Amino acid sequence: MKKLTKEEVNNMSSEDAYMYCKYIEDREEIWNRIINSFWAYMYCRYIKDREEVRNRITESKWAYKYCLNVEDREEVRKHINN
Repeated sequence: MKKLTKEEVNNMSSEDAYMYCKYIEDREEIWNRIINSFWAYMYCRYIKDREEVRNRITESKWAYKYCLNVEDREEVRKHINN
């Protein structure tokens, strides 16, 4: 395992950041790169339910799945619209 450069971290996609946190090391600078609703849901469900990541679950489908499978939280439930 090599240390990531700041540029490599800044260029990570949400999916890459999720995979890094799940399989290598759960680091704040990495989980801050998870901005996509699906990957934020996956992170909260399978790694750790962090408020900072949970707030990025804004798509209706993933907000519903979060409330169903993780915890029914008002700040996530408000994004369920269909």
